[in-house]
Amino acid sequence: MHNGQSSLSASRQPAPAQLRGYVFSVGGAQAGVRLRTKRGSIADDGQPATVGSYLGIQRGQSLIIGLITDISFPIGLGAAESDDHAISQVDLLGEIRQDESGRAYFQRGITEYPVLGDAARLTTPEELRLIVDVSSSRRIMIGHLIQDVTVPVFARAEELLCKHFAVFGATGVGKSSGVALILQQILSTLPELRMFLVDPHNEYRNCFEDRAQVLNLRNLKLPFWLFNFEETINVLLRGRSDLDDDVEILSEMIPIAKARFAQSMSSARAGARRSDPRSSNFTVDTPVPYRLHDLTGLLDERMGKLENYSARMRYHRLIARIEAVTSDPRFGFMFDSATVGGDTMVDFRTFSAC
Repeated sequence: MHNGQSSLSASRQPAPAQLRGYVFSVGGAQAGVRLRTKRGSIADDGQPATVGSYLGIQRGQSLIIGLITDISFPIGLGAAESDDHAISQVDLLGEIRQDESGRAYFQRGITEYPVLGDAARLTTPEELRLIVDVSSSRRIMIGHLIQDVTVPVFARAEELLCKHFAVFGATGVGKSSGVALILQQILSTLPELRMFLVDPHNEYRNCFEDRAQVLNLRNLKLPFWLFNFEETINVLLRGRSDLDDDVEILSEMIPIAKARFAQSMSSARAGARRSDPRSSNFTVDTPVPYRLHDLTGLLDERMGKLENYSARMRYHRLIARIEAVTSDPRFGFMFDSATVGGDTMVDFRTFSAC
């Protein structure tokens, strides 16, 4: 439900729906309503009152709106013995009020609780429209009310995207189709919006025509240098926890490789001053480009200065591990351009992916 106003004025509102019952209990967010029955059915005029029905409870100048969540005959009594009434629990949602000009509108929340004995009735179609009314030029239609299929339900596109929401349903009821329709309407209402849709089962590939850039393992390019150090060592060392020496070496060499790449970029400027890469302020997690060629070159350079055989072999094995990972096709999306810095973020920023 959403706040909103309507042009429906008090003088244009139809006569109230038929009286159905009265309030017999009131809680913080709920009320109990005793509903009149006729021959065991709560449908005097062909419109049933059941779970999901909206009730209106008049209190002063406001019509309190509630939603039936539970309904039953009194404990121990059946339809034939119910003394012509049933018991319902009603969630209190909000109120239909009038502004200074006499225009009716719905607001969420309760400013005045119902009193024991207040009359309750089913809401009219006009009142249902007020409840789901959305006054916005950027609204999308998400369906129709199950209580009255002639009443469309709208949502503000921007507010919808600013909140967490979920679509629930059993297998085969149309959740994917519903999500696709919602996203299509959002994109039509907010054409400047960019959305990223994770689609592990490839259900939405053909839903957005030429408005979507489909990313998969064959065309996804995500530069390796963008990952933090923990993610980098998980890839380069295959998640092994017994290679603390390799982790220490990488934590020292990666910042130097980043500084060396930055220095090579700045050297194109006339009069650029070269500095020692080891004195830079880069860390292992600084998201700046570097070349794996520079990293393995630094490792090879350090290895050549070592006299201890076991220490040299440690560097040699680390270089071999890096080369093996970068040639693994499973990590091609990270390392295809590793020799030139892997900087594909310019292309990535231009994706209009749904």
